[in-house]
Formats: sequence, C-alpha cells, structure tokens
Amino acid sequence: MPVSVQTKSQITDLLERYQSAYNDHNADGLAVLLAEDVVMYGCRTEEVIIGRESFLSAMRKNFERYKTGGIRFADAEIKSEGVIAWVSASCMLLSTAGSGAVHETPCRFTAVFRGNGHAGEVAQIHIALGFPYHAREGSPVFISWFLGLLFSPVWWGSVCMRLL
Repeated sequence: MPVSVQTKSQITDLLERYQSAYNDHNADGLAVLLAEDVVMYGCRTEEVIIGRESFLSAMRKNFERYKTGGIRFADAEIKSEGVIAWVSASCMLLSTAGSGAVHETPCRFTAVFRGNGHAGEVAQIHIALGFPYHAREGSPVFISWFLGLLFSPVWWGSVCMRLL
C-alpha cells in the first residue's frame, strides 16, 4: 500500500526532530517524541530499554558520558498501514575522538511510529551496528563469534564433508 504524502511528511518530520534532539543532546526534546511505552533495542545485547523514563535516563547518561556525537539518517524507507508506520534507514553514529577527529560508525535504524492525532510518537527503536564493526579482531563479540564457530558441530561437519 502506498504511503500518503501526509504520512510520509509526518514521519520525516519526526525523524528530523529525533535527529536534531539527539544531536543537541536534548533529552527533553526526545521526550516529546516518545510513546510512554517506548521500547528501545540498542547496539549491545544488554541494551533493552522499556518505557519513556528509562529511555530518557539512558540517554541522559549517554549524553553525559559522550559530550559530543550524534546520529545522521540516510535512505529512510517509510511504510505504513492505518495509524502505524515503520522506518528502515541507514544511519551513522557520530563521535569525536580525543584528537578531535569525528568517527562515523555505520548502523541500521528501524523504528515503529504510532499515530496519535496530528502528530505521531515513537513506539519502538532498534539500532544495529554492522557485523564488521562488531567483529573486529580482539573484541568480545568477535571472540564470542569465533568460539561459537569453532565449537559448532554444523561448521565442523561442513569442514569434514569438504575434506572427504
């Protein structure tokens, strides 16, 4: 079903406001965009945040810890049905190194928006780092992935079948 111009405009506006508030480290600006029961899945497995207040608390800690940084969306694909819309987008998480150089981490961003009248609210967010970023040699994720592969009977079975 095609997305109406009005819905696309509203969701684009929400994304721009989210990006602006995040880049300005403005937790109150994020608060007005979030559903009370928002769910956020972050980059790390343990990053599961449920509820607006928990989300804002996590963002405030994040903003305090990382004085600079932000997010930039690109290639947003917007779909909708009824009062629900969802977005899949490429994004960059931006951070500044001690040297002042800006570091860009490529990610994927998905979100679900729920209509609540003329505006909408963010009901769910997921940010995922790409595998090459997570799997840098020496990182806990790489080590876990490598050990999982090493001790996988399926993997070893395929290796043995190729050797025979």
